[in-house]
Amino acid sequence: MKIFFDTNVLVSAFTSRQGLCFKLFAEVIRTPFLGFVTGEVVITELERVLTRQSKVSTQDIQELLHLLRQEEIIRLPTDPKTVFVRDPDDALVLASALSANADVLVTGDDDLLVLGNTAGVKIMNPRALWELLTGEK
Repeated sequence: MKIFFDTNVLVSAFTSRQGLCFKLFAEVIRTPFLGFVTGEVVITELERVLTRQSKVSTQDIQELLHLLRQEEIIRLPTDPKTVFVRDPDDALVLASALSANADVLVTGDDDLLVLGNTAGVKIMNPRALWELLTGEK
């Protein structure tokens, strides 16, 4: 199962290493039949958001970005306009997940979650995906 991580899930994972998003990220990275994937658009936004937050050091941010770049990263899609979402800023995220042939897009963004399933990509919040993968509530 290929799982595309949105920015908000990664920000939560790396600013609160005790939370569900971090546990979900760790589960996906260490489980052989699960595949982590994200997009260049997410990496760029992640760096911008984490840099703004004073509790994350520049060195930690660079190490995180290096770690993420070891995984599958989808380039910016050339035509995100073929994907309709309520918030135009989310079009590149969804188009990236589609380009990655992801099975799941995990996000906390209501504008994406409202879509449910799009072109074979199931859009889920972190809690729902955690329950699916582990059976834990």
